[in-house]
Amino acid sequence: METKPSAIGIAILIISGILILATLSIYGGIGSAETAVDFPGTVLKVDDAAGKLTVKKDGTRFTFVLGGRTQYAGVKALKELKAGDTVTVTYIVIGSQYVAQKVVKK
Repeated sequence: METKPSAIGIAILIISGILILATLSIYGGIGSAETAVDFPGTVLKVDDAAGKLTVKKDGTRFTFVLGGRTQYAGVKALKELKAGDTVTVTYIVIGSQYVAQKVVKK
């Protein structure tokens, strides 16, 4: 005896697949075209509590979001940086945020 899948079963399977693909896309599993960019400049502001670093170069200013995955060289943590320090921030853009992958103090 052959059984045929029900329309509801097929619909649940399709919706589940769509949700899995959407989740992977949002969290960088697939479909994320993240290209790291280096931004060398001078530290303007350090906000350790908010996990943000503002850097300026030639009139261009970026505020980077830093987190537990951010790597450091020349310092061990964000709180060790201060205004006037020369740094290079390697970052990716996620949504509308510049997310620091690495901060190197010169």
